[in-house]
Amino acid sequence: MRRLLIFQVISALLVAGILASAVSPLAAKAGLFGGIIVLLNTGLMMMHNKRAAQQSDQDAQVILKYVYLCAAERLILTLILFAIGLLALKLLPLYLFLGFIAGQLAAFLNGIGH
Repeated sequence: MRRLLIFQVISALLVAGILASAVSPLAAKAGLFGGIIVLLNTGLMMMHNKRAAQQSDQDAQVILKYVYLCAAERLILTLILFAIGLLALKLLPLYLFLGFIAGQLAAFLNGIGH
């Protein structure tokens, strides 16, 4: 999991740097926020994994409940953070989604290489 976080931090900073130099500082801010959304999701997943590891003596039904709870919390967190980014902070949508997709791609590539 730590490796995944490192990949996602690198991808968020890389996207923000490219956007800052190629587009504008506002685009970089939006891209960075998209990457932060992914990082917070990964942190939430790590928290649930740690809690599940401590509860390893539970049966499969209880563990499955934790998995569904984690998925629901991650979805709600993502929606709230996108709403904050788009509505409250007025970030540029294209670059916000670009930063988010880059973080998700880092997670995907981490899963392939691991």
